[in-house]
Amino acid sequence: MSPQLADLFSVAAAVLPALACLVEWAGSVGISERHHSHHDTYVISSALSRSLAFAMVLMGAIGLMLGWLCDVGGFDASADVVVPFFSSFVVVLFVLWAFMRRYRVSLYDDFMDVRPYFGHMRTVKYDQIERMEWTGVRCGTGFRSLVIHPAGERSVKLPGVLDLEHILTRIDRDDALVGGMPQRR
Repeated sequence: MSPQLADLFSVAAAVLPALACLVEWAGSVGISERHHSHHDTYVISSALSRSLAFAMVLMGAIGLMLGWLCDVGGFDASADVVVPFFSSFVVVLFVLWAFMRRYRVSLYDDFMDVRPYFGHMRTVKYDQIERMEWTGVRCGTGFRSLVIHPAGERSVKLPGVLDLEHILTRIDRDDALVGGMPQRR
């Protein structure tokens, strides 16, 4: 394997999983909803983000080990192919993990703040919601994603992996929910 290519992909396979594990260890409180005196905050499940970090560690370690075995002649495959394959998997998982860690919904008495995967924080006032509708496939929580359409603004999508039942209770706008509350499976 050429030195520059080997170093680049080996660094990605080693550093990104270590960084994700460090952030999970230091920055995660282990709960996906936090209740404060004046607002509630909902984030992606810590079990999901920790699972992604563990998958990064596993795939990075396998990639480095197989790349080393290719270099010492243990396999006929080229390390120039093996290490980038596993490293690209680690990079994609790291980007997915980073976006999921970013997502947050904070619910207040009259409005909610949504920090999406991409873009700026969005504020939605409950009394300006024209309609809310279910979309996509059911997630592990039993809910599909919820799209909220405020008057005169772009819609906001809440992923089904959040605790949408509690979020809908706090919003308290059943009149705007198209099709009503789905049955959990």
